[in-house]
Amino acid sequence: MRRAFLAAACGLAGLALLAVRLRATYLVIRVRGNSMAPALTHGDRILSRRTRLAALRNGQIVVVLSPRPTGSKFLVKRVAALPGDPVPEWVRKVVADDVVPAGRFVLIGDNTEASFDSREHGFFHADDLHAVTLRKLEPQHGR
Repeated sequence: MRRAFLAAACGLAGLALLAVRLRATYLVIRVRGNSMAPALTHGDRILSRRTRLAALRNGQIVVVLSPRPTGSKFLVKRVAALPGDPVPEWVRKVVADDVVPAGRFVLIGDNTEASFDSREHGFFHADDLHAVTLRKLEPQHGR
């Protein structure tokens, strides 16, 4: 009886540890606004995984800490250039570099008319990177 209890307790502890690890690694984020339309629109939910700059590829959708003091804590944008890539022409209005420096990256919203991104902010820093989007989740029924 005691062994069964101990085994069950260890199993529950293992499940709790796994749940904590998954929660620290994966995030479900609800999109606010339409800066990423048509790929993502207001109210969409995305599954994202915490990552680092070296793991990113151009074209991926990422979640970064917002440099804006007001509004949402995070921005959802598409990676347009990574360290070592040429700086896109549309960013050269706000940065002097010809090549994206180490530890920096360029982001753009798919809906450029409604997006705050590198065209105004310049480079984003590796420390701003929160997660990379894995996929869009199905809409929740009844919401």
